[in-house]
Amino acid sequence: MKNYILYIFLFTVLHSILFFNRLFALNVILFIIPLLVFLVIILKQNKKIKNKWGLLFIIPIVLLSASFFIYDNETIKTFNILFIPGLILMMYIYTIEPTYKIPEFIKNVMYLIFEPLNCVNKLYNLVGLELTKLFKISDTDKKRIKSFLIVIPIVIIVILLLSNADMIFGNMFHGFVDIFKNIKIDHILGRILRGFIFFTYLGAVINYIIFNYKGEKIKETKPFKVDNYTIKLLLTSLNVIYLLFDFIQIKSLMLHQVAKNINYAQYARSGFFELMAISFINLVIILVSKHTKEETKYSKVMSIVMVLLTLIIIISSAFRMHMYESAYGYTELRLLVYVSLITEIILLIPTIAYILNTKVNIFKHYMIILVTVYTILALTPLDYIIANNNINRYYDKGKIDIEYLENYNCDNVPLLIELHNKTDDIKLKNDIADYLQTNEFCSVGDFREYNISRVKANEEIKKLINKVFT
Repeated sequence: MKNYILYIFLFTVLHSILFFNRLFALNVILFIIPLLVFLVIILKQNKKIKNKWGLLFIIPIVLLSASFFIYDNETIKTFNILFIPGLILMMYIYTIEPTYKIPEFIKNVMYLIFEPLNCVNKLYNLVGLELTKLFKISDTDKKRIKSFLIVIPIVIIVILLLSNADMIFGNMFHGFVDIFKNIKIDHILGRILRGFIFFTYLGAVINYIIFNYKGEKIKETKPFKVDNYTIKLLLTSLNVIYLLFDFIQIKSLMLHQVAKNINYAQYARSGFFELMAISFINLVIILVSKHTKEETKYSKVMSIVMVLLTLIIIISSAFRMHMYESAYGYTELRLLVYVSLITEIILLIPTIAYILNTKVNIFKHYMIILVTVYTILALTPLDYIIANNNINRYYDKGKIDIEYLENYNCDNVPLLIELHNKTDDIKLKNDIADYLQTNEFCSVGDFREYNISRVKANEEIKKLINKVFT
């Protein structure tokens, strides 16, 4: 462990340099890649790698990190902040002690998040031991250093407060106070605090992985079983209801047979979120139906029928969404609904395989599909697609909701500028020009904040402003 303390400190410094008061952009991948290399080296040197396939999680981690400097979608960035650490945890788990049982997986995640906190004391004992060896500090000197580290900050704070409270006292320490006026104390304290937290947690995690973590096994318990009659009754009842519902969907949506007093777009708008929820519930019911005391051919057939009826429900939901957005325009939420529906359809494939053969590891297949779909989503220019579809709709129908495009993300700025140059609508031109000219959301910092989308948008905005306002 002592050999890694220096590297942990260097990562702490790197983290402070790359991220303190900076936007997430190129700095994310500049930090993630060396961190992954460091973690893999630790696992190899300590012979912790029991499943090399677990290292495949590195691929989506790197791709998601790269998305920070390719696109500028705040929603995806927010999800990535949670998703990337989650994938790193999964890489640990499936490399060190692979498990595909949901209770074991959840418990291992909780252990990896919280158990390292028990190693903090051991970490700082090692740090103190290494510093003692390095500087050959005696016990007396250690006590003196500790005293100075406590006393000096308190003395400085007291002098600064008293100098502000009394002018005469302040004049006595005028030079001393001026030194601190030119220093941004809040920035320094912020860096120190964040650095301390990062060093402590990363060091504790490394300590825990090397010495403690072996994967937490759940004690074998009696398998969860459901009564056969209950499952048969549930599957049969729901399938009858879904059969009737799907018949109505095919007639009303696909054959366009609705009542004359019903607005077609509004009819399409009602229900697609509910239908998404229904399709998720059906997946759960199908999975639970496999845990009967004695599985029968009837329950298998009913499960397959439910999958097929669920597929029609998902297609119906997608069809509703398509009609609604055709009438009212495109938004990020509506696009994400499509992604969710496509994901559900893909999930039905391993679900059918699981119904036919319980040896199929459904959790493993679901996990692979979800990680893959999300990674593809993060590498998709959502704002560009939304803006492109809305602008094409404007050219076709003359309708546009400009607030859908003015979302403070930079991916769609080139299309907004193109629309500004092409449209004859003076109000629309002015709205776009004012929006781009009065907001600095696409400003570019140094290399740490480098983002391809922001740089391109910033250049286009400058050209437009010079053209319109000069």
